[in-house]
Amino acid sequence: AKRGVRGICFIAKNFRIIDDDNSYNLNFAEFQKASKDFRFGLTDEETEIVFSAFDRNNDGTIEYDEFLRAIRGEMVSR
Repeated sequence: AKRGVRGICFIAKNFRIIDDDNSYNLNFAEFQKASKDFRFGLTDEETEIVFSAFDRNNDGTIEYDEFLRAIRGEMVSR
């Protein structure tokens, strides 16, 4: 459990770093910049595909919960 908590804290910290405008969500420009900063090696088209996969409610932004679910998967109820 301890490792899981550290992992969540690491993800939260990186989300805040990527969130340049402190809006508590990521727009495409922030996501694209992070993709390049972290050297994911994605083309612009691939970045759009990944962004769309993270943006589950299709509102054009990735909220923290969407980001967390995309990274970690669905959480168990316990």
